[in-house]
Amino acid sequence: MQKLVKIVGVCLFAASLMACDGSKDQPVATGSGTSAEQSDQTSVLGGKVSFTVPDGLQDQSGKSATQATNMAVYADNAAQKMLIVISSSMPDDTLENLITRMEAQQKMRDAELVIIKKEEVTADGQKLQRLDTAIRIDGKKNYSSTLLGQIDKQLLTMQLTYPIEQQEEAEKAINQFISSLKIKP
Repeated sequence: MQKLVKIVGVCLFAASLMACDGSKDQPVATGSGTSAEQSDQTSVLGGKVSFTVPDGLQDQSGKSATQATNMAVYADNAAQKMLIVISSSMPDDTLENLITRMEAQQKMRDAELVIIKKEEVTADGQKLQRLDTAIRIDGKKNYSSTLLGQIDKQLLTMQLTYPIEQQEEAEKAINQFISSLKIKP
């Protein structure tokens, strides 16, 4: 659980870099996220974005009664694999600049950070920025893939994290996740 809190903290830190304008954000997660539903699409941003949660991950968003409604967390029982989805107000900047700023912040936090992939990807016709890294979290190397997208005036940040030893499985999971994304403009 402590690792889950640290990774959520890292994601919240990354989202805070995106400069929120203080307006109310739309709720992220809908649906209960039970394993029976995981083959179905999970909706966020009022149904404007839906995706399939990677196998083995369950909805952890409801574990904290005080948790903000603009974040959804899915993790395995050991909190080694997780998907975090955050929506926030879109700052006055491009997705390319935001992902570059995120990369710089990660490099400052982990001098051994390795950039595996940095590219623009398309999901359901929507352009996203993707940054895959090998990053140290709580003293352990992890494979982390972050996707940034814009839906209306909302910035959508999605991060999938796996232990580095499971990089191949993580790459497959993120590619399936991107393929499952459905975005309604």
